[in-house]
Amino acid sequence: MTDATIAFAGMLQASELVRQIATSGNCSQQAARASLDSIFNIDPESTESVYGGLSGVRLGLRIMVELFSARNNPDSLVSLNYALGLAKLGNRIRRDRKRQEALGREIGLVESAWRDTDDPLDESVTSQLGDAYQRHVSSLDFRLAISGKPEYLKQDDKVALVRALLLAGIRSAFLWHQVGGRQWRLIFQRRKMLVDAERLLTA
Repeated sequence: MTDATIAFAGMLQASELVRQIATSGNCSQQAARASLDSIFNIDPESTESVYGGLSGVRLGLRIMVELFSARNNPDSLVSLNYALGLAKLGNRIRRDRKRQEALGREIGLVESAWRDTDDPLDESVTSQLGDAYQRHVSSLDFRLAISGKPEYLKQDDKVALVRALLLAGIRSAFLWHQVGGRQWRLIFQRRKMLVDAERLLTA
């Protein structure tokens, strides 16, 4: 349950960062770095180490607490809808072996640029990740529609960052499935996940 809570928090965090960029043009830099770094962490020691520790997924855990404690924050509901869409995209990619392998190869090519810079938010990294998302995810029959202000969603650098973060969300969706996360748990075990998220925030 704890692993599934952390992985779903990763999905929510990427979704919340996308929502922030689309509506305000900015996002939490620390959380964005942790989310983007997770894309390249393919052999982690634990679920939390995917994000560099629990501190790397605190934003997602906070969003989860807001959602599951029924505080009715409309922004959190938007992030939840994006996260559910990411889960659907993750399922489509997981069932398409050729697409999954092609996406993995392309991420592997981007990894050299990621290693060469101290900042995963470097434009050379986000633009390449954005291109990978566009080629291998946007071409699916299901596409995630992002709502926001046109002045932000028309800027190439922000669009690339949004796509890169969506890719990070799909990474978390894969992880969520691997540790037993399923959509029915969000309905029938949300109280347990809430308690888990609250505990992890104070760990």
